[in-house]
Amino acid sequence: MTGARDRGLFLRPCLRHGRSRTVLTVFSVGAWLLGTSAISAHDWYPAWCCSDKDCRPLSEEKGETVSEAPDGWHLWDGRIVDRLSAKPSPDTRFHLCEEATTKAIICFFVPPGSS
Repeated sequence: MTGARDRGLFLRPCLRHGRSRTVLTVFSVGAWLLGTSAISAHDWYPAWCCSDKDCRPLSEEKGETVSEAPDGWHLWDGRIVDRLSAKPSPDTRFHLCEEATTKAIICFFVPPGSS
């Protein structure tokens, strides 16, 4: 019986340390993923265009619609982006970079397939 008790004493700390490591690993991976998702949201925007806060994908759910016309793209709020100013978007969404106070358009990204 003493041998079983001794083995139990050695086994319990190992399990406890194993759980601690697992919890620490899961926590570390979760923190890393949260940190990188915030970074990767802006990582493809050109630095001269975004300043890490000026760009965002447009949201149709919020009424931010774009319609294509011969003179460029008409935004939901009446602004027009001419064809020469638009840049290609790396995904299937429109992206807008604008100055926070004046709402001046800095960059506008158009998804593939748009003229």
